[in-house]
Amino acid sequence: MFRTSNPAFNNDAYKPAQTWDDLGQSQSFGTDDSVRAARAASQAARPSTMTINGTVTKSALMIGTCMVVAMIAWGLCVGSDEAGNPVINGGMALGLTAGGALLGMLTFFVTMFKPKMSTFTAMPYAAMEGAFVGGISAFYAARFATEGDDGGIVLNSGLIFNAALLTFGIFGGLLTAYSLKLVRPNRLFYNITIVGTLGVLAYFLIAMVAGLFGSFSLLSVYDPSNGGLISIGFSLLLVGLASMNLVLDFDQVNVAVKNRAPRYMEWFSGMALLVTLVWLYIEVLRLLAKLQSRD
Repeated sequence: MFRTSNPAFNNDAYKPAQTWDDLGQSQSFGTDDSVRAARAASQAARPSTMTINGTVTKSALMIGTCMVVAMIAWGLCVGSDEAGNPVINGGMALGLTAGGALLGMLTFFVTMFKPKMSTFTAMPYAAMEGAFVGGISAFYAARFATEGDDGGIVLNSGLIFNAALLTFGIFGGLLTAYSLKLVRPNRLFYNITIVGTLGVLAYFLIAMVAGLFGSFSLLSVYDPSNGGLISIGFSLLLVGLASMNLVLDFDQVNVAVKNRAPRYMEWFSGMALLVTLVWLYIEVLRLLAKLQSRD
């Protein structure tokens, strides 16, 4: 079967074969009254199932929560000095970035093994992702600050706005294309996406190990200030892979709906989509920062 590289979608609900009992298809050879009674009992016993509209609603709620918390986190990180120049509260930004990433990762992996918990963990997870996004955005705005006309420092909020706009543009475009059946992933698409994603992950782990031994050349492609062509090409690759993973995520949600997965899988699917969306934002932000470094 086709599988996505997003670990959250490696769940039985996303398998193409019918996973959840379709109680409405049960047969009975009794009288009409007994058949109707059996069907009524089956309908009463049947758990509510996942729908596209429900998944879209919950995903939108989670994305909105992530954005609101990100803006709050941005406000906590950004301040001004006595001269009126904007400054970044480095301790706050670091705490929100690291805390949001670690707590979010822990919540995500716990929920991945207990999907029923997503009803309770989805919204806190979205808030944690928002704290991470707000904190790291503040870091980027400060690192790539520009000089104003009066000689003061101006945070590069334009970089953050453009990255967010481009991320949602890609997300909306891919979702529209998938909804209109202009994009339908086949086996080759799945294989390329999964192999490419795993390859990038393997490269990152190798680069991290090399960095621990004092060799940082492999990690240089992750440096947002590295405007070299190879570094920019690598970021384009990551943006492309993240976008392809979004298409796979859409397809897995579609499969789960056809499988009549339980209603709580709507929250779980929203968490999985948010993982890929935040990854896409980070890669777009890094790519724009590298392009700006070439100016």
